[in-house]
Amino acid sequence: MQLFTEIISTSMTLHLYLVVIIAVLYLAVHHYRNRPALAFLDIFLNYIPVLTHEFGHIVFNKISGGRTEDLVIVTSPRERMATSQQGFAITRASRRSTMIITTLGGYVMPPLMLAIGIFSAYYHYPALFVLSYLVIFIYFVCITSRKGIPILIALLLGIMIYLLIQNNQPDTMILILSIVYHFILGVLFGELLQSTWTIVRLTFTQYPIEWDGSALRNLTHIPVVVFSTLWIAFNFYIVYAVVKYLLFQG
Repeated sequence: MQLFTEIISTSMTLHLYLVVIIAVLYLAVHHYRNRPALAFLDIFLNYIPVLTHEFGHIVFNKISGGRTEDLVIVTSPRERMATSQQGFAITRASRRSTMIITTLGGYVMPPLMLAIGIFSAYYHYPALFVLSYLVIFIYFVCITSRKGIPILIALLLGIMIYLLIQNNQPDTMILILSIVYHFILGVLFGELLQSTWTIVRLTFTQYPIEWDGSALRNLTHIPVVVFSTLWIAFNFYIVYAVVKYLLFQG
């Protein structure tokens, strides 16, 4: 218990250059993801961003009075290429407003979590940010219909945490926590940049593609470009707010 308290209350130094390096790696791997050697690395790197995006749909669905039936992260490169889906959440809603809010939520959550993660370092609670993702992952394991890989990951995480606690090595745990913390921020920042470009590309494509923007258009009869502008503006606002905050703190 004392070890847990020490870790929770431990502050970490946020190294922004590490976040940027991981984000650049994320973008590079995603760009060349069709190469066999990088296909699984791409899935590994965007596992958390996809989980965050789909969990955003679920959170906003529940807030607006809906219910969730499933949450899936696609871990097969072949299935991703065939379906163009990295993951999906199956939600139910009795009202149109709930469907609209649910669809909007997926694109709000990743930049929001990025901001929360960065601010948590300056308020000296980065461990709570990492633990929040552990809670999200546990929820995901409980609800997903494809439990094989999530349960394997959960077992590996459980064994690692158990061994670290048994060996009573707070310095090692803090080091691992710092690595995980920077990794999450890096891939979220990479996803923010990648999703901004993807939204632009999907908005102005000449081919009929079903995505969240087109779903919102069908629900509201408002042009896709309006929702794309809102999402992109929110992404830029998050970056602006974070940079302004960091400069102010400095």
